[in-house]
Amino acid sequence: MPIEELKSKIFHWLNEPKWLNRLTLYFALGAVIIAALNIVFSYLNFLHTDVDSARYLLSALVQSEAAIVALVVTLSLVAVQLAAQSYSARVIEVFRRTPDLWILMGIYGIAIFYGLGVLKMIENPLVGRVSNLEWHIAFSYYLGVFAFAALVPYIWNTLNLLRPSTVINMLAERITTNKILAALKNEKTDGKSYFISTIDIEKDPNLPIIDIVRSALMKYDYETVRYGLRAITTRTNSIFEKEILNEEQKEKLAKLFISHLIKVGKLAACKADEYSTIEVIYNLHVYGEMAAERKFEGVLHWAVFSLGELGKEAAKQKLERATFGVVHDMTILGMKAYEQGSEDATREAAGSLKNILTIAEQQNLIKVIPQAERYYKEMNEALNKLKKKRLSEWASLP
Repeated sequence: MPIEELKSKIFHWLNEPKWLNRLTLYFALGAVIIAALNIVFSYLNFLHTDVDSARYLLSALVQSEAAIVALVVTLSLVAVQLAAQSYSARVIEVFRRTPDLWILMGIYGIAIFYGLGVLKMIENPLVGRVSNLEWHIAFSYYLGVFAFAALVPYIWNTLNLLRPSTVINMLAERITTNKILAALKNEKTDGKSYFISTIDIEKDPNLPIIDIVRSALMKYDYETVRYGLRAITTRTNSIFEKEILNEEQKEKLAKLFISHLIKVGKLAACKADEYSTIEVIYNLHVYGEMAAERKFEGVLHWAVFSLGELGKEAAKQKLERATFGVVHDMTILGMKAYEQGSEDATREAAGSLKNILTIAEQQNLIKVIPQAERYYKEMNEALNKLKKKRLSEWASLP
């Protein structure tokens, strides 16, 4: 295995906050520190402590550990509050599920109460003033050093959690087929529309990421918008690729994913944010390409329909680049639908191109009109060919 690949895997493992990973990391860190300190203390002959000195040492150590715990808890809650204000209140769940804080609290709890127990057991020895609990005193010191050292990975992980990309990746892992279908258990739509009118919001695993994207959109944080949308697209495409779904489930999942995208896209278009609108167009196109490759006719239809809706909104807002992008991408998907004999998706593409062309002419989008006219003509010809083919097939039936 190449060194760079090994480094990448180790870095990914260290930054993946799962219970097994984090417990292994902290346990390994504690074992190394305790073993090293024991060797050093034995070599330097530090394993002999005066009773009074031991009391002072343990008392100071316990007090400092308690003070650090208070600071850690306070700063952690501040970090959670900042993240909730910057992204969404739903990201609190990410911090709650992150094991580092709970592991660190456990380490400090053990260190504090072990130190207090040793402090209570210290007695004056029968001979001289040397303590009779040398090993326990030394181990309390080892635990104190380990507790301080454990702050390093904890702070590293907390700072990492404040990055939008880390939070988004963790939330994307929770997007699963079962959770989505549970959210869509009583799903209904208002006719032939991309909008899902009834959904269990609390169970929808997409919403936390969508909240982050919307928040970033309001702040013109393009990188977070891009990362969030592509995380959802990648994850859901993976579901379509790896999961065994029937046609009804495919269409339900597609409607949910696309409805989220189109709402973000319309919000971006209304804010005249062309960059974010183009990003939504790209992700809708990716869905359409995936559906065309796997011959998911219903999903392809919804992708084309949603591109048309977004294209009309972009044209109304005079976003020429975004409108041109819709026209171009929808033509590609429409031609793929034509090649697969999907008359519904081809008709949808042709009708949407006609509507966008009408709005582009009204808004005088000079750069869009020639391409929209040409693509509409191509799609209309393709649709007519499908109709003729279908009529000839019907005519040949006995």
